[in-house]
Amino acid sequence: MMAEPEAPSPDPEPSEEEPRPSRVAEQNTQRDLREELSEQRKRSRISAQNLDALYADAVIGGDDIAGASHRATDGGTVNAPGRDQYFIGWSQDDKAVRTIGVPARTVGIVRRCHAPTESSGTLSRRLHHEHVLLLRGEPHSGQPTAALAALARWTGDDERLAWLHLGRDPLRLVTADLRDATGYLLTAGDDATWSGHADQVLGHLCRVAERAGARIVVLTGPEFPEHDWTVQHDPPPLDNVFANWLVHELYEGGEAHPQERAGKTAADELVREKLGGYRRPREARALALQVAAGLLHGRSVGEIIEALPEQRRLRARTLLAKETPRRARSFLIAGSVLSGSAATVVATQTLRLATLIEEELARQTTVEQPRRHHLWEWLSDWTEDTGISVKETGRGGDGQVVEFDEPPMAGSILRVVWEEQPTIHEPLLAWLHQLSEDEQSDTRMKAAEAIGLLATYDFRAIRDRFLEEWRDSDKFERRELAAWALASAARDPQVEPRVLECLDRWARNGRRAQSVVIRACGSWLGARHVGEALRVLRDIARTSGYVLAGSVARAVSQIHQDTENAEVPETTRRIISTLVEWSADRESKWPGRAAALAFVRLLASPDAVRVIDLAADPDAADDLVALWRHILHYGVTRAEGAALTPEAWDLLSDWLGRWEADAGVRRVLFEVLTRPPDELRMSLSFHLRLWSRIGKVDAEVAARLAALIEGS
Repeated sequence: MMAEPEAPSPDPEPSEEEPRPSRVAEQNTQRDLREELSEQRKRSRISAQNLDALYADAVIGGDDIAGASHRATDGGTVNAPGRDQYFIGWSQDDKAVRTIGVPARTVGIVRRCHAPTESSGTLSRRLHHEHVLLLRGEPHSGQPTAALAALARWTGDDERLAWLHLGRDPLRLVTADLRDATGYLLTAGDDATWSGHADQVLGHLCRVAERAGARIVVLTGPEFPEHDWTVQHDPPPLDNVFANWLVHELYEGGEAHPQERAGKTAADELVREKLGGYRRPREARALALQVAAGLLHGRSVGEIIEALPEQRRLRARTLLAKETPRRARSFLIAGSVLSGSAATVVATQTLRLATLIEEELARQTTVEQPRRHHLWEWLSDWTEDTGISVKETGRGGDGQVVEFDEPPMAGSILRVVWEEQPTIHEPLLAWLHQLSEDEQSDTRMKAAEAIGLLATYDFRAIRDRFLEEWRDSDKFERRELAAWALASAARDPQVEPRVLECLDRWARNGRRAQSVVIRACGSWLGARHVGEALRVLRDIARTSGYVLAGSVARAVSQIHQDTENAEVPETTRRIISTLVEWSADRESKWPGRAAALAFVRLLASPDAVRVIDLAADPDAADDLVALWRHILHYGVTRAEGAALTPEAWDLLSDWLGRWEADAGVRRVLFEVLTRPPDELRMSLSFHLRLWSRIGKVDAEVAARLAALIEGS
């Protein structure tokens, strides 16, 4: 993907970023660390709910496996929506060849869910004696799935399939880049190297694959020149795609008789009617996933079909029809952006949006409009038959809030407005810009995330109008808007590569841009790309000095918090080992400062139990010991630019409270307290005496620990 030109933002003085607090001020702030972390968790929950509603209509995934993300062996991610393959590494490396292994689980699913066709059978047969083949077809027609299924049959090993990314020059591929008995998928480029010299490129690939004992399937579009090695891809029957995926999802969900239930469901008239309107395998797959989820939750087929995104779109069009009063339509839009906000806020913003729309429509017409009588309007007039409710919060003094009965309608409303009502684009953008300057942080966040949704339609326009202005602001609140908007836009799998590419450039574009990148890393986006995000944060910490280390630490703790449950142990271990590396960084002291602040946040957060559980892992114990000594050192040091982590002592007392009950914690602390560095001994001894006297640590345990500290 070509990088779009972008003017570098000026590099501000440190005082423009995060003014360095006095020692007293910083310590007072740290006393409220747990409160800050609790607020961070609340904000993340609101953001997640908002993004889930805005992007409920987005199809996550593509032609069965296209559109999914696959981890590269050397870092980075491949995103393959349709036939378009992107490598996103968040690094300055420009390797000629990258190998990205397809997870064995993905291959297994493809084996079970692939709908065979005559062309896929031909591909499988020819792979037994030909090293390179072309699979030629229309975009979004299921090519990657067919290629994977055929390669999986040839290898007979779900662990031996991978994507190839050849950069700009496919002729730089060598035998050492490939493994024996491995099948590779490669997307043909659309540059002159491929189109003008196809025979030369394919001949080179064949020679390399033959020497390596590998197979390569090249995915091409219909415009690619005819060739003897071409297999013309036939799109699979959509009813077969639907049925296969439905069986798989029901089986995974614990259905006792998945084949039988899938057969009955596939024969349902509503399902067949819906499939008849589809043209792509991804649509049939998406329907299967949604139907399976509904069936497993006890809903009928009719209820499931009625809740599909396209049905919401139809209802949204009806609600936004011309017959609906203009202010009622404005209320729908405001409610979509501000769902969950106070009713008074939504009502006020409705009037502001309606005024902007009326002014814009007045400018667009040359016909003098008759003066209208002022109408007294009630909030209930706006909510009637809209699917929006004004609800009591149940908390005294909080009043009422506005919410959709069906939260995903929020995204459907905004999408229909943007796609089908171009006359109000300008007032909508102007209103969102005003909203992004609101005093309430939650309101600003919702406005930025709605702008991020609009970026999925025209990324360049939104970048030029909003993102760059926010990035270059000397106010952190404005730069935070850019991060929220980018993280929102990345929820669309088709746009995520552009967002990551943008962040990659901004990470080398001055401290203001870097602060946006840090904030975006500290979101669900960083939690999805943990390795890449941590590398970016380390690089920024090395070059940004004192001013951004605290922000880097907050981003690390946010990544840890936002990690999906299935990946929690692995991610916790990965973050801890990374912080140890930062703490020992010889090139710069600033990653060590960020590591100290980040580890304190992990220990103080509501997710601290993940770190405590890690103490039981012998392989992680040494890392925990190193980090404990690191933060305790920063808790007593007076060196210039120190991390100032006095709350480390309170956290240590919390861990000491687990001494008797938790063997893992006991082993870690035994090492931490055994003959610690000289600069820590006096403080450790003092705190042990204090905690023993006030009853926070058992006196006998305290005496044994004091002996460890003194080395006797």
